[in-house]
Amino acid sequence: MNIKKLIKLVVLVLIITGISSLACVSFDKFDADREEFSFEMNSLGLNSIGYSNATIISDGYNGTYWNTATSEDPSVAVDSNGAIHVVWQDGTDGVWGTDYEIMYVNYTSSEGWSNVTVISDGYDGNYWNDGYSADPIIVVDSENKLHVIFEDDTDGDWGTDYEIMYVSYTPTAGWSNVTIISDGYDGSYWNDGNSYDASMAIDTENNIHVVWYDYTVGVWGSDTEIMYAQYLQGIGWSNATVISDGYGGSYWNEASSVHPKIAVENGNIHVVWDDQTDGIWGTDYEIMHVKYTEGVGWSNATVISDGYAGAYWNDGYSEYPAIACKDNEVHVVWHDNTGGAWGTDYEIMHVKYTEGIDWSNATVISDGYGESYWNDDYSYFPEIVIDYNGNIHVVWHENTDGIWGTDIEIMYVNYTSLHGWSNVSVISDGYSGSYWNDGLSRYPDICLGQNSLYVVWQDGTDGVWGTDYDIMFTELNIPPPETPGPSPPAIPLGPYFLIAISLAILGLIYHKKRKL
Repeated sequence: MNIKKLIKLVVLVLIITGISSLACVSFDKFDADREEFSFEMNSLGLNSIGYSNATIISDGYNGTYWNTATSEDPSVAVDSNGAIHVVWQDGTDGVWGTDYEIMYVNYTSSEGWSNVTVISDGYDGNYWNDGYSADPIIVVDSENKLHVIFEDDTDGDWGTDYEIMYVSYTPTAGWSNVTIISDGYDGSYWNDGNSYDASMAIDTENNIHVVWYDYTVGVWGSDTEIMYAQYLQGIGWSNATVISDGYGGSYWNEASSVHPKIAVENGNIHVVWDDQTDGIWGTDYEIMHVKYTEGVGWSNATVISDGYAGAYWNDGYSEYPAIACKDNEVHVVWHDNTGGAWGTDYEIMHVKYTEGIDWSNATVISDGYGESYWNDDYSYFPEIVIDYNGNIHVVWHENTDGIWGTDIEIMYVNYTSLHGWSNVSVISDGYSGSYWNDGLSRYPDICLGQNSLYVVWQDGTDGVWGTDYDIMFTELNIPPPETPGPSPPAIPLGPYFLIAISLAILGLIYHKKRKL
């Protein structure tokens, strides 16, 4: 071999040594990049997430379209047999009168969707509920008993204000009569302000936990506060308690606390809401959180939408939170109009609480996938659920225009530990490339089934069902568990290895010169 060529080769090896001293080259890095690129190439609304076509479930049973008024604000739950249960508020007239009532349907694999039933009135043939019944929530306990709460302005011993009402269902007893749970404890009707927007969760012992916001005046002041009541097995309903103010006897929360959501895990109760109280976080609305721990009681309210690491950057309105818990982690989402790289429109933000670490910084999840900020209109009213594999699923209604049209659609994102947050997908339109849903799709709810996710919403799209708002339903696939395969071995191009090669080549050169 020519000595000059050998010297050039040594120089080249030494250059490679310097470069490789920064990092060891591994083939799995390139594989990851290719995977990320292919995921980014998925077209919005055409992601292969696997969702069904939208179905009307509030009208059209056996081909009869009798529900002629507005069906709004649905809630969905699934029992252990896989049956799907949905409730909503409805303005359709009937034997129950001309007021809004709470309606219910269910789905079983053997029977399909049932006909609609009014559950807020007509118990034992007595139609006494003549007020406005609205904003229902449904949950199912471990014995497959259905629990439904809603707000209602029917007058009674409790007064003329809105109260939170409750009904339940078992296969043997059917639907119960309506019960007031926000007032009348031990016969005392002290709650004389309006009670609105209730949320409910059930613990592993089938105890019921309910929160709402309330206008009743008390030692906490005249602002709206978050109230809490619980049902304990064998005891019954508790009195209502203010949990958004008065910690340690200090009533510092002096502005409106509204739109609460509740979640329960391992005996801990977590409640979030949006709050207008001023503080070091500014004068904007923020998301607050309290926690109940057995033996400790309720914590003080904490702002979780701003102030991460002492930086108060969130200066917009943070509103309408939703919450989910799993494996001692708490996940909260809400809509927010704080400006940023994503623009000045409302976006969906997310924070996470990890035991021993505290709350994360807020992150926008409705825009900015792959650094592309295309979502330029309002993203509102998120709901969240966590599946068996720990993946997070979020839905909301969205005003951004696209191939689906200029109407409002339901959008969806998920989070997996391997890929992080996905791109946004439209799930209320575009099934098999057909964009037929041209009405306003709003106020979604989502729940976890045995092998699927179920989403419901109210929709103004016209069809054989008429021109009124109806409740629509779709089913989504749950992503399979992610188990990253073993990484291919890195090519051993570290600096020490290359130096050894260089020394060996220099030895060969020296030996060659001696022979010459």
